[in-house]
Amino acid sequence: MRYEVHGGRIATWALEAHVVDHCNLCCEQCCTLSPNLPEAFVDPAQLEQDLRKVARVLSPSVFKLTGGEPALHPNLADCIEAARASGISPQLSMTTNGLLAAQLPDRVFALLDRMTLSVYGSVRVGADALAAVERRCEKFGVRLNVKPIGIFQDMTPDQANDAAQALRAFATCWLKSRCHTVHGGRFYVCTRPPHLAAGLSARGLQVPDLSCDGVSIDQNPRWLLPRVLQLLQAEQPFESCRYCLGATGAWAAHRQGAGRRRTGQQA
Repeated sequence: MRYEVHGGRIATWALEAHVVDHCNLCCEQCCTLSPNLPEAFVDPAQLEQDLRKVARVLSPSVFKLTGGEPALHPNLADCIEAARASGISPQLSMTTNGLLAAQLPDRVFALLDRMTLSVYGSVRVGADALAAVERRCEKFGVRLNVKPIGIFQDMTPDQANDAAQALRAFATCWLKSRCHTVHGGRFYVCTRPPHLAAGLSARGLQVPDLSCDGVSIDQNPRWLLPRVLQLLQAEQPFESCRYCLGATGAWAAHRQGAGRRRTGQQA
């Protein structure tokens, strides 16, 4: 895939950040490994600082607040304001499972441009709650995308891939073009590298530090831009591809597993 550079910034479709690592669901084969991750909330001030640095070299059409479940963040509106202040993108979106969305304060809806609500086959949002979200999105001009999801794809191998398997995972991966991520002061082409070590240790698979798959955003843009562009246009597997199936895994009905489920209360 080739990316264009305009005014010193690489044009991309989307960039995302996990404002919360954990979730209130335990979806089997969660692509972000949230059921196995410890509770973690991004600091809004740190988020703004990181996004300002990334915005020097990236120009995504939309910035997505993701997780985990973003609605678990006690200061979610502050995170959205931080993203807006950073100038990272003219469009701000949140991806949610919808179970807590109706409880979110008006300020969250007023700050968003878009919301993607995933309606999972194993845990459905109540009709009244969904209707309440729809009304508030309409009131505040938020573009709502309700996505029914009845199946999940297995993305996590039982053991590390060999070189050929890693190449297949990389070649079939959709995350590397749709889920560019900023996390822990680094830019990653894919959302999984920052979380694989912690997420897979709970499954007994030992994974090394995969920060090598990203690039530090604490650099002069003159050096950061070509490094980010190199990652985006990579033609060989990343180290993290040894621990991912890409789009080669089997599909199964969406189901809940035995992870660390948190119900959460919205402030």
